[in-house]
Formats: sequence, C-alpha cells, structure tokens
Amino acid sequence: MLIDTISLELFSHTENWKENGKLILHDRFFMLRDFSFARKDFLQSKQPYRLQEGRVVIVKKGWADYSFDLVDYHFTEGDMVVFLTDLLIEKHGHSDDFEVDAFSFDFDSPSLPEMNEGFIILHLCGKTQAIVMQHLNLLWELAHEEPFPSENIRLQQDSLLLFIRKQEGKKTVYRSMSRNEDTLRRFIALVSKHAAYHRNIPFFASKLCIAPHYLSTVVKQSSGRTVMQWINQTAVKEIKVWLAYSDETAAEIAHRMNFSCPASLTKFFKRETGFTPSEYRIETRRVKL
Repeated sequence: MLIDTISLELFSHTENWKENGKLILHDRFFMLRDFSFARKDFLQSKQPYRLQEGRVVIVKKGWADYSFDLVDYHFTEGDMVVFLTDLLIEKHGHSDDFEVDAFSFDFDSPSLPEMNEGFIILHLCGKTQAIVMQHLNLLWELAHEEPFPSENIRLQQDSLLLFIRKQEGKKTVYRSMSRNEDTLRRFIALVSKHAAYHRNIPFFASKLCIAPHYLSTVVKQSSGRTVMQWINQTAVKEIKVWLAYSDETAAEIAHRMNFSCPASLTKFFKRETGFTPSEYRIETRRVKL
C-alpha cells in the first residue's frame, strides 16, 4: 500500500520546504505557515497524487488551479480547502506569488463522526476568517511546545474542524441540489473509491441503486463526460501514482487493479496516455531528478 504521496514529497524534501516557509514536522503531524510555491515547483503538473491524510489548506496569496478526483477548481486568496477522505489530486498551475498555510489531521478523529464528504471548500472573510486564523495561530504555538502536546494539538484541530463544519452547514442551507446533481456527486465519489478495481457501468449503477442506462444519461447530461470516461481517466491516474511512487512491476499493478494480465494493463494505459507503463515510469523519474 502506498503512503500519502504528498506526505512523501514533504518528508523527502524537508530542507526545501524550510527554505520556502515555516515548517513543523512531528510523526503524523505537519504544519506549514507562509509557504511559497514560487521558489519550489512542488507537485509536478500532469502527475496525479494520492492524498490519504486529512489536510486544511488556506490560500494566503495568489491563485492556483487544481483538480480533485477529475473535477477542476480555481482557488484565490481567502479560499480554504478541508480534505476529509482520500482522493486524487492534480496540479494544473498557479501564480508566482501563490502562498498557503496548511496542517494535517487524522481522518479517523473520533470527534468528527459526521464529516464524511470528500472535501469542503469555503471562502473566508470577516469574522469567519479571523476565527480561523486565531485557531491556526494557537495551533502553531502549541506545536512548538516540548514535549509535543499531541492531545492538545488534536483538540485544537477538532475545534477548528467543527467550526468549519458549522460554516459549511450554513452555506448549504441556502443551496438546493437537484436529483441529477446529487447522483453525479455520489457517482464521482464512488469512482474515486472503486475505479482502481472496478471498471464497468453496472457496478456503479448497482451501488447507486439505479439502472445503468439512467446512470449513463445523468452523468453525460450533468458533466459532459461519459461514465466510462470518468472511470477510465480515474484508473489511469491511479496507475500513474503507482508507477511514480512504487517499485511494483506492471504485472503487480495489473493484479492489484484487476486487469486480466499485464498486457491488458499496458494496452489500456497506452490507449489512454500514449505511453507504455515503463515509458511513463522512466519519464516521471527523469523529471524528478
């Protein structure tokens, strides 16, 4: 099993991170303040990353374009993202002055039983922004204490996350979602979770308790993509993560992802990307050097 590949980048290049912002690392916890992306090209464009730990990220300056589970988002100063379940992330670009604050937390925090969305996006302003920054400042001060106050850190994290949850609840009160929009939302969440192993329409239709034809119609009308485009593109990104961050052979990845044989995986990957798995692995590792 891969570890969180974004954490792998973080822990593998600690000195570079410290040069670009203020950093605290402690076991499974990290916190960044005033981190600038201009001086380090952190996260390669067109290379998917698998996020498997909770994150809170606040944009302090500039803008950035990212996709989460194949859905594109544009972020500007004041935007905050809370990642609540594992998902695929891909960077598309950012401004030279792009800067963030961020910290990690455990997905399985016992005090957050209702936070089961993939992620929450809020725009901070006024009183809400002031309260969030007060929480961040206190968390930063606590993280410098010796010995490391794990329980206090967890309680402070949970306090902030519960506050964010309430703000998200206020926002959704005024926003209704159509049946088709809700179906698409649930479908995308299922694809992120299952497309690495299941790549057929009936599987996802059964999970949603609807007919395959109806699922195909709703997804195409609501997103402009077919069901199989969502599934295949997600599977491709999953393969890319394994090729970039593991030493597993194509045969091992094929077995892990329920392909009938290595040749089947190679044919699928070549059709979708133009590269064989070995060609992609070589190119990805060349870029990292």
